[in-house]
Amino acid sequence: MRKLLFAMLCLAIGHSASAQTIDRVEIVEHGIYTADTLRAQRDSIGQLHSTIGNVHLAEITTTVPADTGVRFGIKFQVIGQPDGQQVRIRKVMVYPPLGLRLPNAPEPLLSGEEQFAVAIGQTVFTGFGFDDPWELVPGTWTIQIWQGDRLLAEQSFTVVALKST
Repeated sequence: MRKLLFAMLCLAIGHSASAQTIDRVEIVEHGIYTADTLRAQRDSIGQLHSTIGNVHLAEITTTVPADTGVRFGIKFQVIGQPDGQQVRIRKVMVYPPLGLRLPNAPEPLLSGEEQFAVAIGQTVFTGFGFDDPWELVPGTWTIQIWQGDRLLAEQSFTVVALKST
């Protein structure tokens, strides 16, 4: 019986030592960014997904002009334990109420999401870049960071139409 209890205690200690805990996500900065596109690929419905590098904050703001080439988003940090441990999170981009009308999609998109791994303690950028004219939808755009069904952080932006001259 003692051997069984000892084995169970060792198993519990080993399990807790490898456990990861996300306490919260802190948004470090938000606004309009510049970045270099390293790779870009369209999905089956025509939405462009890009891998970027050399990301720099151009302007701290929550007001974003609806203009092709504009990129906006957040830099955030996952706070938890152990530092450096990879955790899976989910980004949800909530589009304005009428959604995005992609040329090849039967219905408007009301949101988009992607899952990715980040290291606890690492500062990461995520956002949205206007690549196509059909993306230029004025209204409230919200970036949310989730772990499972737990909302960890969110930041809203107001996308405004450019004034005609």
